[in-house]
Amino acid sequence: MCGNNNIWHMMLSLAVSFLGSITVYAGEGEVRTDAQSYCFRTVNVSDGLSQNTVFGILQDRTGYMWFGTKDGLNRYDGRSFRIFNKDNSALRCNFITNLAEDCDGTIWIGTDRGVYKYDPLMDCISSLSDTTKQGISISCHVSGMEWIQDKKELWISVEKQGLFAYSMKDNTLRLIFEPPLSISTFSKIGNRLWYGQYLDNLYSIDTEFSENPSPFQNSDGAEVFSGETVNDILAGGHNRIYAGTTSGLLEINLTTGKAKKILSGYVRSLDFRDNDELWAGSESGLYIIDTQDGSILRHIVTPDQDEPYSLADNAIYSLFKDREQGMWIGSYFGGVNYLPFPYTLFEKYYPHGEVSFLGRRVREFCQDENGTIWIGTEDKGLFRMDPVTGQVSPWSDPVIQKNVHGLLADGNRLWVGTFSGGLNRIDLKTGKTVHYAKGDRNYPADNAFSIIRTSADDLIIGTTVGAVFHNEDTDSFETIPELDGVFVYQALETSNGDLWFATYADGLYRLEVGSDKWFHYKTSENRKDTKCISSDNITSIFEDSRNRLWVTTLGGGFCLFHPEDGTFTRFTSDDGFPSSVFYKVIEDRDKALWLTSENGLIRFRPETGEKQLYTTANGLLSDQFNFQSGFCSQSGKIYIGSINGFIAFDPSSFRNNEYVPPVTFTDLYLFGELMKPGAKDSPLTSNITFTDRIVLKHNQNTFSLRLSALSYLTPEMNKIEYKVEGLDEKWSLVEKSSMIICSNLPHGHYRIKIRGSNGDGVANPEVRSLDVIIKPPFYLTIFAKISYVVMTIFLAAAVFFVLHRRTKRRQMEEMERFEHEKEKELYDAKINFFTDIAHEIRTPLTLINCTIDDIYSSKGIPDNLTEDMDVVESNTKRLLELVNQLLDFRKAESKGYRLDIVKTDVAVILKSVICGFRVMAERKNVSLTTDIPDSLTAYVDKDGFSKIITNLLNNAVKYSGTYIHVKLFSDSGHLVFTVSNDGPKIPEDMREEIFRPFVQCKPNDSYATKGTGLGLALARSLAILQGGTIDVDNSADDNSFILRLPLSNEYAGAEVSDKPEATDGAGPEAHESSNTDERYSVLLVEDSPDMLNFLARQFSSTCNVFTASDGNEALTVLKNNNISLIISDVMMPGMNGMELCRKVKSDVEFSHIPVILLTARTDSDSKVQGMNIGADAYIEKPFSMDYLKACAGNLVSGRKKLRAAFARLPQVQSDSVAMTRSDELFLRSMRNLVTQNIQNPDFNIDDLAAGLGMSRSSLNRKVKGILDMTPVDYIRVERLKKAALLLREGECRVSEVCYLTGFNTPSYFSRCFQKQFGVLPKDYIDAL
Repeated sequence: MCGNNNIWHMMLSLAVSFLGSITVYAGEGEVRTDAQSYCFRTVNVSDGLSQNTVFGILQDRTGYMWFGTKDGLNRYDGRSFRIFNKDNSALRCNFITNLAEDCDGTIWIGTDRGVYKYDPLMDCISSLSDTTKQGISISCHVSGMEWIQDKKELWISVEKQGLFAYSMKDNTLRLIFEPPLSISTFSKIGNRLWYGQYLDNLYSIDTEFSENPSPFQNSDGAEVFSGETVNDILAGGHNRIYAGTTSGLLEINLTTGKAKKILSGYVRSLDFRDNDELWAGSESGLYIIDTQDGSILRHIVTPDQDEPYSLADNAIYSLFKDREQGMWIGSYFGGVNYLPFPYTLFEKYYPHGEVSFLGRRVREFCQDENGTIWIGTEDKGLFRMDPVTGQVSPWSDPVIQKNVHGLLADGNRLWVGTFSGGLNRIDLKTGKTVHYAKGDRNYPADNAFSIIRTSADDLIIGTTVGAVFHNEDTDSFETIPELDGVFVYQALETSNGDLWFATYADGLYRLEVGSDKWFHYKTSENRKDTKCISSDNITSIFEDSRNRLWVTTLGGGFCLFHPEDGTFTRFTSDDGFPSSVFYKVIEDRDKALWLTSENGLIRFRPETGEKQLYTTANGLLSDQFNFQSGFCSQSGKIYIGSINGFIAFDPSSFRNNEYVPPVTFTDLYLFGELMKPGAKDSPLTSNITFTDRIVLKHNQNTFSLRLSALSYLTPEMNKIEYKVEGLDEKWSLVEKSSMIICSNLPHGHYRIKIRGSNGDGVANPEVRSLDVIIKPPFYLTIFAKISYVVMTIFLAAAVFFVLHRRTKRRQMEEMERFEHEKEKELYDAKINFFTDIAHEIRTPLTLINCTIDDIYSSKGIPDNLTEDMDVVESNTKRLLELVNQLLDFRKAESKGYRLDIVKTDVAVILKSVICGFRVMAERKNVSLTTDIPDSLTAYVDKDGFSKIITNLLNNAVKYSGTYIHVKLFSDSGHLVFTVSNDGPKIPEDMREEIFRPFVQCKPNDSYATKGTGLGLALARSLAILQGGTIDVDNSADDNSFILRLPLSNEYAGAEVSDKPEATDGAGPEAHESSNTDERYSVLLVEDSPDMLNFLARQFSSTCNVFTASDGNEALTVLKNNNISLIISDVMMPGMNGMELCRKVKSDVEFSHIPVILLTARTDSDSKVQGMNIGADAYIEKPFSMDYLKACAGNLVSGRKKLRAAFARLPQVQSDSVAMTRSDELFLRSMRNLVTQNIQNPDFNIDDLAAGLGMSRSSLNRKVKGILDMTPVDYIRVERLKKAALLLREGECRVSEVCYLTGFNTPSYFSRCFQKQFGVLPKDYIDAL
């Protein structure tokens, strides 16, 4: 039945091409083709439309726009498209011809191959596969569809098949009318059906189809539509019908029966914009017809060149008026054009078509006394405009540069300022121009940015180098001196006569005319000062009708000036304005302010704070305006220049768009994938637009929702806010993407609310809500939780029994741990007690030992006392040995014992130690046998190894019965040493206990021995430190101890020695003793009175002795006496020796004094600490008195030698004598001070003390202590050393050197030089 469709369409296309080439005309009069007030928006494939040929347009009841194209169906929400085609839906044909909506909201889709329907609830398309009772289905090209409300039927015209009706009452399809030719279009008007047949006629028939169709006949009986194809039929007012055909547009008056032809040409579509304005889409553009008289108001065509606001294509195929009174125009090649209802009508003037000569960068406006508006541009020069007709024409004058920056209509003259072409004055009557270049008649610049005429009839011009007055009498210019060199951007006279000057970067100037006072307003460096002007870059100044001064800035917003206190109120983007860059303020007749910015035009009412933003979405040419561009004309019309032309508008004509846009959820995405109702894994059971509740799985907790505010007037200005109850407390504005993104929401119940408003801020009071329920994962469901409770009870019972047993076990372990800790505390207390006692014992041991040495050194000891003295000496050494053993054990236990692992012959060490025990063994009648190789090399700590074998041998000698056997050998990389004896057998339970401190095994009283119980404990600790072991041999029949040490120790070669820096055995021969005959002063610091008295007696024969019992007393002695040496104990109450040494070495007054520390602390850390704080020597107790005296003598004599070298040798500097860093810095400062005053003979000790910040006595004591000379002597020595340097350089004579170094006479200088260095100056020169 549809087999000839392609031929039929080919014939139609040929007819369209022929008819489309005919020029369309209106019967009489001129047709206006300008489209100034018709600025269209274009939506095409570049915006997401599936194809640019649009046959059908529809707005559904929700508010979406639908477009049928040759390549699919498109749903549009003002921001984005959703496309339905045969690839993603049930459509089997992408050629969409017609669209209609029924009473249920179902959208019916006519195609080139049948009918489909879109179910908005399920968001899916299905085909109309129903058949009539005769078995006929719709399968051909659908030429028309219309919903018949009174019949609840959809009527469908199908080529070659006729007119069908689909009843919504019983969901049946029937063929209601089958004309002989295909129906091209139809329309039910009243009780009659009007339809056209291709290349035939226009017919009508009653809607009950009880009669035969009849062609329309004019009142004279003529069939005016004969042979025509009727493309569209539209019912009009006053009982009229409009029919668009292949030959034109005709109006039928049903009352008179007459038909009138309105226009000729191919008319394809019709629609009313209002009752008096009919739009007709043709093959040659768009016609706008006045239905009152049938005249053509406008003929809008596509221009030859691309223009952004023009009609996209002349071939108009569809027209539609939406609920906001906006007109949609579908074309064949251009997509869709949209003309919004002119709530805000901005007339646009930009270079295009017949006004291509117009400049884009519009800068200046002014209106002369004749009403002509003059326009200055920065790219095309000067123009004038008739505000009544809107006609713009250029003003050409070769003298005037094209870059205009200033305009003033001054009576019959027009002043024109340029950017770099000077100033011009045009006589508007004669057209003659007077040009002022830089230097002409004292004109200071080659530019003019602002020109005003004041109430005093003064003409003021602002330039880049200041402002000038124009003298009318001499036609010359006078500079305003206060503004010399200032870039004056604008000048303004306010209503009180004050003159204001806006500058480019120097703030704002004001001349108070009455007092001739100048005021300068600039931004403050204090950012917290918000009362000053917000920026020094002023773009414009303006006084409104209420005498308020407004200032716009570049980056600082705009400000209101308060004359009462000279402050400003700022308005910036922080106050809700779209920008902080403003260019101009204009006031309309309604007292509203219009501000131009870089982000649009703002209407602002200061009294209420109300503001309205207008952008390109509202019809502006550009969101960015030009500097200082704009004015309000005499008629109240406002003209504003931008960077793309200028706009003109009457603010009183603006109306608010009261249309309340529906706000809806458009799409749901899960992890970026669009969800459709009923699809796999989709949570939707119906379209998200109509859904109030969705349930998501726990792994679907990341989703996004697309939102729409369905208003098309200014979709970019529509605002949508949302709030997620349970997450958000405040409403949030949706970004331009119109998407809400929710990521990783925890399971629970959420309610998403949305609300919206149109571009004029009219809000929809209805809040749309969507409940979102995210199910918990299985392990958090109710069933799972009940299971958890049961399992928990079961596990709790099991755990209770386990814990009960574990608690008992832990209680036992805790008791054991508590007992162990108590034992450890007792053990540590013993060790600490004995260690402290050992430190204290060393001091009396030192007294005893030194006393014994003195007694032995005297020659008169009675013979009867010699043996007693030997006993005393032996027991002193024994006591010292015990003390050292205890301290060694303490160091080993605390890991403070430092190893010195070296490669050594242990056989030699063992043999040497055994020799000392043979006498003891012989006294006890014990046989001591050995099995020792001649040589056995191993890596051991020699001192530690000796102590180990000494303790093992000593233990064997104590407890042996008849024999001791010693054996040394190597086995599997280890050194093995065994000691066996036949003493009482050590019980098995004691074989490990005896290695603990203070434990002794005493099998019976007959073997009771003396001891501390530390020997074996110390031996094991030392063995472990060297990576070895000591144990009792359980397999032996006697008491046998086995020592194992690795032959190759991991510490070999490491410098970890714990040897003292100076041993007690060192005698005077190891040090250079002091042989000086002079007595020096020594300070002895010791808390023990006996030790202090002993030391005092020892040093009193050679020194001046001062004593102190602690560090604080010692500091007092130092301040009152010249001390050469300090000998101090370390451990003292109050200030100890370490702290005393630190204070002495850090005080510049005493830092030169050497310090010797005496201590019982033998560990290396204490020695290092003492040396780090500056001690000159660190001697352990007990010590040799001779060794102490030798150390003291060496320290004193060494310093004396350095002092002597400084005094005798001309080239030796004073800082070489310093022994500490602080002394070095002090001597260097003192030398620099003397050198600076070397030529001043009056420079003395008082000047030196003042320069160093010291008292005279402190300076004298310090210099005497370091250099062993007075400050006066030091000044003279420095002068002589400087003299020697000058003499060596050879550039000055002796007499000149004398005065250069501060000496008054050459003779005195020579005597001093000879006395100091042993040679006369002249002889010193000869010897060089």
